[in-house]
Amino acid sequence: MSDARHSVRYRRILFLLAVALVASLLSACGGLAGEQEVVATVTPASAPTFTADDTPQQTPDLYNGAAIFQRHCTECHGITGDGQGSLVQDGSIPAMPSFLDADHVRSQTPADYYSIITDGNIDALMPPWADELTQQERWDVALYVHSLWATPEQIARGQELYEIECLECHGELGRGDGPELVESGRETIDLSNLADTATLTDRNFFVNIDEGIGENMPAFGEDYSAEDIWAIVAYSRTLAVTNAEASRDEAIRLAQAGETTTISGMIRMGSAGATLPTSMDVNLRYGAQDVGVQSMSVPMQPDGSYSFADVPVAPEQDYVVYVTYNEQFFISDVLPGDQLLVENTIDLTLYETTDDTSVISVNQIDTTIARDQLDVGELTSGLVFNQRIRFTNDSDRQFSLTAPTESGVQGVVSLLIQLPPGAILLSPLNDPRFLVVQEQYALVYADPIPPGETDIAIAYFLPYESEAVIDQPFQYPVVGEVNVYVAPSNIDLVSDMLLPTESQTIGGIDYRVFSGNVTADSGASLAYTLQGSLSNPASQTTAVSSDAVLPVILIIVLVLVLIIGLFIWRSRRGPSADVEIQQLIRQIAELDAMHDQGQINHDLYRRQRADLKTRLTALMSESQES
Repeated sequence: MSDARHSVRYRRILFLLAVALVASLLSACGGLAGEQEVVATVTPASAPTFTADDTPQQTPDLYNGAAIFQRHCTECHGITGDGQGSLVQDGSIPAMPSFLDADHVRSQTPADYYSIITDGNIDALMPPWADELTQQERWDVALYVHSLWATPEQIARGQELYEIECLECHGELGRGDGPELVESGRETIDLSNLADTATLTDRNFFVNIDEGIGENMPAFGEDYSAEDIWAIVAYSRTLAVTNAEASRDEAIRLAQAGETTTISGMIRMGSAGATLPTSMDVNLRYGAQDVGVQSMSVPMQPDGSYSFADVPVAPEQDYVVYVTYNEQFFISDVLPGDQLLVENTIDLTLYETTDDTSVISVNQIDTTIARDQLDVGELTSGLVFNQRIRFTNDSDRQFSLTAPTESGVQGVVSLLIQLPPGAILLSPLNDPRFLVVQEQYALVYADPIPPGETDIAIAYFLPYESEAVIDQPFQYPVVGEVNVYVAPSNIDLVSDMLLPTESQTIGGIDYRVFSGNVTADSGASLAYTLQGSLSNPASQTTAVSSDAVLPVILIIVLVLVLIIGLFIWRSRRGPSADVEIQQLIRQIAELDAMHDQGQINHDLYRRQRADLKTRLTALMSESQES
């Protein structure tokens, strides 16, 4: 039994014990012989409350609701929601109402279900889930169970009738913006907004359609049967959710632990003019930190499709697909095990390679500057620069430079990142994607750059006393926004390209922000001067000059040396660390879940995910080579 199911059973048992204890205490109050009996009365549970603050921030997702339901609710409510879960069948708890029973569900509102999920219902032995599930997750599962009475056929019929009778007023998306309604100046509820519909039952919908609403809405009871009106109700509810097909689609029923499923998908070529190879092995890797990692392999079909049959299902495991093409490693997004059969298709796009440096540009640079000390023989005061550089590959090919080593193996490098002279690199260190050449104040990013955006995060320390001229060269065109966030209040930034903007507070630290939209050719520098004393105002100036930029010929020589060094270093590495790979997979899955639940900013999510994905690709590539 999984931890989730064990937790559900444990919570149910606690509730049963609590109810039994209350009953025994009440029976003990029956009174002594000859005394007046004390009769205990239990106040019925109050109706669930619902306020505007309870409205979800995002549209409820029925796929996610189905996944949550299967993880936490099936032991009582049954896999299909029929109320015949294992705890009901073994007599541990009384029978549950069936969510497939249309008459039962139609008298409940989505807000009723949300409130019961949130607060629990001791009379029905339902524990509260407010501490276990986020608000968004509670809405996802509430709308999922509220939708189970409607069949796909009913929803399809409802859509057909909606487009005939309702579209002109309610609009295609149910927002009340149809042309007839707009022209008349009348108003109606927004069917896509739970703030308008969460406290209405499906019977409310039915009556309004059947009998009409005065001058605002005609009656359709004489034109359509009750069955057709219920179909319109069912379709109208789908306008307030995403992935409505999850409501009764058997394909999304999450398998129980110990079962197997099929994972399939397509391998596609993303580079124009290129074709997939005629044969290729597709690999599936799955597992968890505490159970190890397993692999399966199947041949790709001529049309690019693949299929893994009899894949063991385990909610705590994660699944990825990967292939090797042109000696490059391509890895899919992570599919969490608790979503298997909700989304058991994994597609993967391959790219040809280009060594044309003109496809690479820099379109955003964010730098934060804070005071710190570094022990480099003696404690040195200075500044720590945390920098995130967004590179863009505007081609449909992945970018990398390759050259043969003495062993004949093709080495890969891609981006050369220059630091200001005098800088001491803090991060990344011991990262297999990077080669650091501290004496040249440079680091080389060794993985290919796929089409689109790639974020690189670095951190370095720069000794500082009273002034520093920062002149950081870039080997690629810079076209985009540059932001520098300065934390020390006594340090000013002077620059022709960056102007002061509104201050910001990040992580509890106040920063003055200097920004500019920069357009510069390759070889240009990000230049600005920092002025102000950290300790001793009479200190000398630390000059950081662009004169230290390596000539082009020396850079090429350096790159070739780094390629050889990279492969010598990698060849000495031990076998792949499956635990570290699985940790990265889990981190990606957890980050995806946080983003889906609205717990993380989208830009930050995209950057962190790209970083984790790149690290995972590098580690799995090493594992494959070993």
